[in-house]
Amino acid sequence: MNATILLLLPVLAWLCACSSEAPRRPNILVVSIDTLRADHLGCYGYERPTSPAIDEFAARAVVFEDAHSSASWTLPSFASLYTSLYSTTHGCWKVDSRLESEHDTLAEHLRDAGWDTCLIVPHMFLSGQYGLQQGFTHVDDSLVRTAIESNKVVSSPAMTEKTLAWLERKKQSPDDSPFFLWVHYFDPHDLYLPHEGISEQFGTTEEIDLYDGEIRFVDLHVGRLLARVRELWGDDVVVAIVADHGEEFGEHGHKRHGYSLYQEAVHIPFILQAPGFQPRRVPDLVSNIDFMPTILDLSGVEPRGRMEGRSLVPFLRGESLPPRGALSEVRWHDDQDMRCWREEDWKLHEDRSHGKERDELYDLAADPKERANLIERREEPLQRLRTGLGHALGVALQLAKSYPQPRRYQPSPGDAARLGALGYAEDAVGADGK
Repeated sequence: MNATILLLLPVLAWLCACSSEAPRRPNILVVSIDTLRADHLGCYGYERPTSPAIDEFAARAVVFEDAHSSASWTLPSFASLYTSLYSTTHGCWKVDSRLESEHDTLAEHLRDAGWDTCLIVPHMFLSGQYGLQQGFTHVDDSLVRTAIESNKVVSSPAMTEKTLAWLERKKQSPDDSPFFLWVHYFDPHDLYLPHEGISEQFGTTEEIDLYDGEIRFVDLHVGRLLARVRELWGDDVVVAIVADHGEEFGEHGHKRHGYSLYQEAVHIPFILQAPGFQPRRVPDLVSNIDFMPTILDLSGVEPRGRMEGRSLVPFLRGESLPPRGALSEVRWHDDQDMRCWREEDWKLHEDRSHGKERDELYDLAADPKERANLIERREEPLQRLRTGLGHALGVALQLAKSYPQPRRYQPSPGDAARLGALGYAEDAVGADGK
């Protein structure tokens, strides 16, 4: 090898590294799916065929195997996705909370940097009164109003048609600005409804079987959307699939969600495909507060203000990041006060609800279903996790001082009835479901 080639090697290496990065100002599609626990998808090891389209997408993407939601119900989880802040900081605790305008959301960052931003949703918590539409130039929440008079409306077909129509218009538009499109699918949320030709293979008697049928139904429509995106733009789009929280079926005495922070409630899918990055699986613990800084990093947009999450782009490159803990919190009704702290395979639960104190410690490597409480037997990890939890809460509380105290949204009688029908009522009882 001659001297000239030796001198060029560092330059060639730099060029190769640059070519593996996603293009700046990419189009971005975020597909969020309500109430979708990770362990009911094939790409996360589930044996039932609930998710062939998502599994096919995951095979071409980066799969974060251990993604942790900051909350076990929709509003605080989405507020964290949008702001990269924990619930203690953004303050969206209850069904009448709203995200204040002083928070700079992911959509606001991208809109201000030149993206054409669009939100298409059927969920009440993503309607305007909750503050989560900040930064979206185009909003279609018409299905929210359509659903008010019913406990549940099957929305995935209409959601997909609305999204495809917007994408077709965008493709034909003379406006060449990149798009940031967020579409939210709701159907896995209870009530779990049967879908002819789909649900029969899973069963239509037990709730968990109907739930799997709902996932397969949504997967069908997500597959339609992803296929059309590839036809229109090829692979030159950042595509993310993520959930707000999981769902419980009595594993720890609760049904639905928002009543605990066990893995079935907070282990969520997080799958990301970006141009220039190879498919891989990432076993490291990550949080949904990492979502916003990751998308900003892929977009070349500098964050404004403090974020509690971090970019996961090094994982996309196959690099490592120092281990970090993950916090989850839930306090959606007056007597509830729960938090958990994860550090790698260890998980600490602290429950101060109803004036009682109950702590639980689990080694998820040996006990992934959180059955053997080690709180009296493992002093070293217990103290380490308590220290980590205290530090995370202290930082979140300090950062919360940078924002005004959250105001409350006063639901109309119709909205209050809709929230009650979905199980979001202040006096609900966990064991009865939500």
